[in-house]
Amino acid sequence: MNRLLVAIIISLFCTTTSAWAETIRIRFIVSDYLGITETQLKRTQSKLKTYVDVLNGYYRNSKVDIKAEIAQIEFIRIDSVGDTQIIEDMAHERNGFEYMFRKQHDSGADYTIAMVSKLMILGKPGCGRAYAVNKSIAAISDPRKAFAVVHFDCGAHTIAHELGHLMGLNHGTLVDFCNPKMGHTTAITPYANGYAEGNCDGKPQPGEFGDIMVGGRMKEIMGDDKGNLPIFSNPRIHDERCGKKKTCGDPAIGDAARALNENAHYFASHKGSVAPLSEQRSR
Repeated sequence: MNRLLVAIIISLFCTTTSAWAETIRIRFIVSDYLGITETQLKRTQSKLKTYVDVLNGYYRNSKVDIKAEIAQIEFIRIDSVGDTQIIEDMAHERNGFEYMFRKQHDSGADYTIAMVSKLMILGKPGCGRAYAVNKSIAAISDPRKAFAVVHFDCGAHTIAHELGHLMGLNHGTLVDFCNPKMGHTTAITPYANGYAEGNCDGKPQPGEFGDIMVGGRMKEIMGDDKGNLPIFSNPRIHDERCGKKKTCGDPAIGDAARALNENAHYFASHKGSVAPLSEQRSR
C-alpha cells in the first residue's frame, strides 16, 4: 500500500470519527442581571456561544467524541447566591426555575446550566457546582440529575468541569491525597477521574499540573491555577505541559477521555423533542 493511499485512508478515518461525535445540547438559564440592557443581553448571548465553542475545543483536544451546542438561552430573575440554595431551587423547580425539566425536554436539551453573576460556595466566592457526581449509568442518563450552576465570569473551563461531574467524572487521586476522606476519586469507573502531578504544599514547582477535572483544586497543589490544563485526562496524549513524563493521564486512575467516550450516548439521550435555538427573556 503506497503512502498516498495510506494518507487518504487516515484522512477518511479522521473525518468519520469526528462525524461520530455525540451531540449534547445545553439549556442556559441566565440571571437577568446579565441582560439588563439589550446591548448587555446580546453580549451575554454571544459570550455563551463563545464558551460553547471553547468547550468543544476541550473535547477535541482531549480526543473526546462529544460536541456541545446551545439548545436555548433564557433570562430570568435569580435572587439566590448560595450554590446549595440554587441547586435545591433547580431540583425542586422553584424561585425562578419553575417547569425547568419540562422546558429542558421541550427545548431538546440534555443539560441545564444556571449562569449567575454572583455565586457563594461555603461562604466564599466560587465558580460552580454540579447537582452531583453521577456514579452510575442510571444517574448519567437521568435528566433530573443533569443540571449545574456556574458563575458567568468563570467561563468554559468551569462549564466543562461541572458537566464532567454530571457525566460521572471526579477530581482524582492527587486531590484526594490533599483532601482525604472526601470522595474525590469516587466516579463512574476507577479511571473516570482528573489527573494531576505535584504535592499539596500550595507552592508552584516544576512539573506540577492538573487537568480540567482537577479544576480549582490546583490552588491547593501549587498556589494558583496556572498549571490547570484545558484538557481531560488521557494517557494517550503526550504534551510538554504534562509533568516530567509528559503524559497527560494514567490508564488506571486518570483516563477521563475513555470514560466520556464510553458513555457519550448516555449523555446525549436526555433530550426530548428538538427545537431550534431560542433566546428568551422573561422577568
